[in-house]
Amino acid sequence: MSYSNFKDPVGLLKRMLLSGNKTAYSILFREFFTKLVVPIDLLLRNSEKRKLKKSNDSTLPIILVLGGSRSGTTLLYQTLERYLSVSYISNFIASFVNSPITAFKLFHRLIPKSVKSYQSYFGSVQGFGGPNDAFFLWNRWLGEDRNHAPEDISEESKVEMRTFFNTWLNTTKKPFLNKNNRNSLCAPMFDKIFPNIFFVEIYRDPIFVAQSIILSRRTVQGSDKIGWGLLSKDFENNSDPLAYIDDICRQVFEVNRILAVNRAKIDPNKYFRVSYEDFCENPMDIIKLVGTQALDQTVDDTDLTNLKFSAASNGQRLTDEEFNRIKSCLKDLQNKKELAKK
Repeated sequence: MSYSNFKDPVGLLKRMLLSGNKTAYSILFREFFTKLVVPIDLLLRNSEKRKLKKSNDSTLPIILVLGGSRSGTTLLYQTLERYLSVSYISNFIASFVNSPITAFKLFHRLIPKSVKSYQSYFGSVQGFGGPNDAFFLWNRWLGEDRNHAPEDISEESKVEMRTFFNTWLNTTKKPFLNKNNRNSLCAPMFDKIFPNIFFVEIYRDPIFVAQSIILSRRTVQGSDKIGWGLLSKDFENNSDPLAYIDDICRQVFEVNRILAVNRAKIDPNKYFRVSYEDFCENPMDIIKLVGTQALDQTVDDTDLTNLKFSAASNGQRLTDEEFNRIKSCLKDLQNKKELAKK
């Protein structure tokens, strides 16, 4: 978690400390650990550069989990990591921002497995072995803004990206899996950069996505009015106390629009899509689909038969006035979309 992306980092720190949430405490400890290993990370930097110079093309697949903020991407990421034979940027490796490949090579036997828990704290999960969004890595090519991405990047950056992932794949000898919501804006570009890439999108009823973003703003930013999540922006209208809800609905609607546009540009055989509700009820289907069609891996049904998740968060958790405002605004946006098609 990079505090530069939050308007009130001190307030966030206090809220995390007072939350009683083990995942929040794990994140704070990880931030401390990242600062602690800076000298080691810098020492390994030259070794990292040498490894990248020796990169050869890899045929192993890359799998990117896509979806808007609060749509279930973290849960899907955790589940695929647990049941498929893949490599990923762990929370431990993410502490070595200048030398992740070298750190993996040196320390991978010491990294614990991911925690047997599906809890998360707004996209971050517990433990050194837990899967990480890897913003530190994607920022090299996409910039520091966590909520927006460029339409394209330079050819030099594309070459650097291919070089990094070829080196990672050759080092780990396993397919690479990652979830980063911002990558949902760049899927067609990634499709052109990597010859063996697959995408797994999870989508959720936009009413409950908007509701969850509101609740996230209150916890993470400490205010309804401060933007949070993919394509977010700060609220600027003071005349209507609920107008920020309209902003959030437009945010959710636009993310879904971009996902649809991008999805149409990619070979359907490389793009898997599942609803949050279906995934919670029967996660086995998407695990087996990705395993067999993207990774050519046989997935053992034994551990998956009784696997399911609660979709209890898909219920009203706001006041009637707030919740009805969400439904009304999203309905208006959908009606305008339908009219524009005529």
